[in-house]
Amino acid sequence: VEFHRRLKVYHAWKAKNKRRTTMDENERAPKSIMDAASKTPRVSTKPTVTDNEQRFFRIPFIRPNGLVNGNANDSLGDPNNKRGWWYAHFDGQYVARQMELHPDKPAILLIAGMDDMQMCELSLDETGLTRKRGAEILEHEFAREWDRHGGKPYTRNADRIK
Repeated sequence: VEFHRRLKVYHAWKAKNKRRTTMDENERAPKSIMDAASKTPRVSTKPTVTDNEQRFFRIPFIRPNGLVNGNANDSLGDPNNKRGWWYAHFDGQYVARQMELHPDKPAILLIAGMDDMQMCELSLDETGLTRKRGAEILEHEFAREWDRHGGKPYTRNADRIK
């Protein structure tokens, strides 16, 4: 928990001190997820996820294809914008595996403990994914895409400790 708190502080500092034009390429999660996190209250009254619960999510994102007048082109109707998929496997409250599928680039596969600086650092509650209709998928759906793109087998936290 302390690690994720510090990672959030670091990413907030980095985002504040970086040029806005390069932010889209360095996003760790789709903009809708980051926006939802900024709107959710920090204090949770009920624990929603147990430490060893495995949950899987998939949401679409649109990556602007270029800059217009120095700003990211956010027009959803622009045919040059590319639609991709962002997948996340939560082991308890935090992302264990993350995958980005882009139509014109190789898949990006990230694993907690190795790729933490590029991964979404938000907890499951902070992302708001559990409240997004159609975002949660079954484990075999995530595993099929993970395997298709060359992902390594996953060892759950609870199994690693034994």
